Amino acid sequence: MMILIAAAMLLMPSCQRKPVMAHSRFVNLPANGWQRNMPLVFEPVYDDSSRTYQLTLAVRHDNTYSHANLSLVVDMIAVDSVVNRQKVNIVLADEYGNWTGAGFGVLYQDKVRIASVIDPGDARSVVVWQAMDSCDALQGLVNVGVIASPL
Repeated sequence: MMILIAAAMLLMPSCQRKPVMAHSRFVNLPANGWQRNMPLVFEPVYDDSSRTYQLTLAVRHDNTYSHANLSLVVDMIAVDSVVNRQKVNIVLADEYGNWTGAGFGVLYQDKVRIASVIDPGDARSVVVWQAMDSCDALQGLVNVGVIASPL
């Protein structure tokens, strides 16, 4: 009888909540450059709508990127269509021209937090625009992504 009860307990699903994971979405950029008028649209994945999240913007580039920084405009669009716009400047190289991002080989990744504590309804979509003053087609960027991490 005890064996039957032990077997039943092992087969029954646990009552513990499934852990909420961080999710990321990346968009590959064209080899001929990221056009100024080409927005990147992300729909962050939130496992639990009752929790708050941190949103991080990640940028990957290679050695052909010819600037020390990257200027972006980020629009977070809420469920009720309210747009929260912010300008984001990511420093990609130090004063000596050394890449500051993590990585090895020819790819480097830099990240910047775009929302510290956010409800899923406050950022249903995230739209990212390149906003470099002197460049209509920005080359050397490989991909851009948004990471939603539960708090």
